[in-house]
Amino acid sequence: MIIDGQQRLTSLLLVKRGEIAIRGRKRSIKLFFNPIDEEFELGSKKIQKDPFWFNVTEVLNAEDELELIEERANKYDPALRKNPQVRRNINELRNMFKTYEVHLIQAKLKYSEDFLSTLERISDIFVKLNSRGTRIRMPDLALAILTPKVRKDIGSSFRQEFEEILKELKNKKFPVDEPVLIRLYLAIATGTTRFKEEKLKEKKGQELLDFLSEVKKSINEAVNLLCELGIKSLKFLQSKYLLVPIAYLLYKEVILPGKIISEGFKEELSKWLILASQEKRYGRLESELFEDAKTIEEGFGIKGLMKNLRMREYPSPALDENYENHHITMLLLLYQKLRTKDWDLDKSPRIPEIKEINPEDLHIHHIFPKEFLERRGYGEEWDNVANITIISRSANERIKFRDPKEYLKELYEVDPELLKKHFIPTDKELWDIDRFSEFLKERMRLIINAIEKALRIKVIK
Repeated sequence: MIIDGQQRLTSLLLVKRGEIAIRGRKRSIKLFFNPIDEEFELGSKKIQKDPFWFNVTEVLNAEDELELIEERANKYDPALRKNPQVRRNINELRNMFKTYEVHLIQAKLKYSEDFLSTLERISDIFVKLNSRGTRIRMPDLALAILTPKVRKDIGSSFRQEFEEILKELKNKKFPVDEPVLIRLYLAIATGTTRFKEEKLKEKKGQELLDFLSEVKKSINEAVNLLCELGIKSLKFLQSKYLLVPIAYLLYKEVILPGKIISEGFKEELSKWLILASQEKRYGRLESELFEDAKTIEEGFGIKGLMKNLRMREYPSPALDENYENHHITMLLLLYQKLRTKDWDLDKSPRIPEIKEINPEDLHIHHIFPKEFLERRGYGEEWDNVANITIISRSANERIKFRDPKEYLKELYEVDPELLKKHFIPTDKELWDIDRFSEFLKERMRLIINAIEKALRIKVIK
């Protein structure tokens, strides 16, 4: 059992292997290192094509860094083999990883004790290990304090109530895990997402349980609001932690004062959700979540959250790369706003809107099939944002691997809006495989236009 340091060990293993399974789910990372600038970046499409950015997993697993550099020099740029800084810093990176020290402190636990006593002991050890700072990186261990305290004071099970909320969210297709919910609990109960033992221990058992009721109301309102905006599943969000500020904001500005959710609030939240997802907010989880919770606690609301973002305008190059969850979030918000319909013509004359489809039945559809593109040397562009849309499972199976010239024509003849609201160019010449590059550029232009007009977000080059 690792009481403290699990995140660091997991991160090291993930970078070393590139992909690992955590609780049955695959996690992968493409981390790149520039030996000239000595910088690290996650692998965007642009970075992966740059010869001076090395995949860290490949660097760590290479038998000889010289062979790795030579291979890239032959493939991309001969200047790599002539630059001594490249070899020196690649070698230093490998050595730093191999000699990285992990200090082990053995903590003995008596497992013959009852469960609650063991949890309290783990909590005490954890707090002592982190006694030099106020930040604790595993707030779910707050359960080790809350569960025995509530049971002692009022005889109720905090954990049972807590797990009931998780179960209800799972049934709503929003399977939130313990760390997300406990951070929201900490925000509502203590005004901060950082775990502070003294703030929890000073409260009475009934008060702690009452806060959990407020958490239940807040997280349910957040889920309902996201569903209303077209985001009906957690799998469509860039980060599960986006739920925390949304729910906390609703608690402070809607639930506590007894107000309603205005259309203006929804519009501003949609903007924030797109920009926060695009900049991959909560990649620096502790500091960024703390900053946003503090902003909400101090009453600055959604405007304050917008000011906390590094990215307040949408970058157009983000649409010229392989799609990620933040692109799906953006498309779903646009489709909800524009009332975009599905492509299952078997449902005519009442074709449902995308927002009406069960999230489990939504599929990522590649407008130009992979097989078409690979035969013409377009393999890398298959997953480009401008080549994907979101439709139902039945529509996806109906289209399968058909030529875009055929099925787009069929959709257009039924109703041109079926294409326009998916931002498909109506110039039939662009549906030809030989015009694929032009198709991507035109569809990017149409998406940018929609972002600016429908969502009122400025797009920059």
